[in-house]
Amino acid sequence: MQNHKRAPETKSHSGSQRCFSAMDKLDLDAHSTEESSECLHMVTNTHTALEGHAFPASNGFIKAGSRTLPGPFIPLDKFVLEPEEVTAFQKRCSVSIEELMQLLVAPASLLARSPTSDFAVGAIGLGVSGRLYVGVNLEFPGLPLQHSVHAEQFLIANAAWHGERGLLRIAVNAAPCGHCRQFIAELITAETIELAYKGHSYRLNDILVDKFCPSDLIEPGSAPLLLEQQRNDVHLSKGAEATLQQRPELREAAELALQSARDSYTPYTRCPAGMALLTQDGCVFNGGVIESCAYNPTINPLQAACITLAAKGKGPFSEITGAVLVEMQAGSVSFAETERVALRALNPVIQLIVLQLEGS
Repeated sequence: MQNHKRAPETKSHSGSQRCFSAMDKLDLDAHSTEESSECLHMVTNTHTALEGHAFPASNGFIKAGSRTLPGPFIPLDKFVLEPEEVTAFQKRCSVSIEELMQLLVAPASLLARSPTSDFAVGAIGLGVSGRLYVGVNLEFPGLPLQHSVHAEQFLIANAAWHGERGLLRIAVNAAPCGHCRQFIAELITAETIELAYKGHSYRLNDILVDKFCPSDLIEPGSAPLLLEQQRNDVHLSKGAEATLQQRPELREAAELALQSARDSYTPYTRCPAGMALLTQDGCVFNGGVIESCAYNPTINPLQAACITLAAKGKGPFSEITGAVLVEMQAGSVSFAETERVALRALNPVIQLIVLQLEGS
C-alpha cells in the first residue's frame, strides 16, 4: 500500500508519490534561448483539471469548459515548485517572482474541481522556503456548499502538508472572499503577507479591517500559529489499538491519520483530529484539522485529506473506498457523523472507521 504522509520540511517529496502518473521533471536547461512566451509550458493532468474538462486547443490556447486561457505554461499538476525550479523559471523567462506568480494564477485555475459553480479559482503562494504552492477550489456534488474548499484554504493546507513555515505572498485570480481573508488571519505571517489580485497588492489589514484574530481567543504566544510547528501530544487509545489488532490492514492508514492529528492546528478546541483516505488502487492520503478563530472557516479532516488527494493528482473523489478518522475521546468537538454523511455522498461504499485518541 502506497502512502502520502508529510515528508520533512527541507526535502522535496514529489519523488515519493508513486500512486499517480507524475510528469517527468522539466529539463530546465533545455531550450534556454526560447522566447519568454514559449519557455512556459503547461501540461495539465486531465483527471485533476476540472475532472477532465481542461484540454489544449489547437490554436495555442488552453480551454476549460467555457473558458479559454492563453498557453503554453509551466506544469503545475504536482501543486508545488521547488526553489531551484522557481529560480530556473525566473531566469529563463526574465521575470520577477511577483510576475511569475501572476503568470501562474490563470493556469492553476485549470486544476480546480468546481462542478457546482463552474467558477474555477487558482492561487499561487510563495513560502519562506522559496517554494511556490498551488491552491484551487474544490466542490463536492450532492453535499451542502459549506463542504467546499476555497483555493486559498487549499494552498495553505498544501503548504502545511509540505512542512512550510510561513507564506510571504499569495496571488489569486479573483478577490479573496471574507471567508478566506479570515482564514489567512491564522497564519504566522498574517501581519506581513501580501495578497495580490486584480493587478494590485494588499496587506491583510487593508482588506480585513479591525479583524477578529487568534489573539481574541487565546493569549498571544500560548500556542503556535498556523504554519508554525505544531505539538499535539496524542496517541491511539487502548480501544483503537484493539480495533487495529483485529483489522491489521488499517494500521498504515491509522498511523498516517495519527500523524496528521499530531500536526493539526487546533489552538481553540484542543481537539486534534486526522483522516486517511484509501483509494481503489491502494493509495492512502492523509490530512488534519486546520482551525479558524471564527470557527466556520475551519478545514475539517476530510477536507484536508481531499486536498492531499487532489494535490497528488488522483482522479475523482468517487475513487475513495475507505477512510480512517482519529479524533479525541470525549472531546468537545467530534467529526465522525458529519464526515460519515459526506463520505457517503462521495461514494456510498466507503466504510469509515473511527478510532479514539488520548492525550499523553
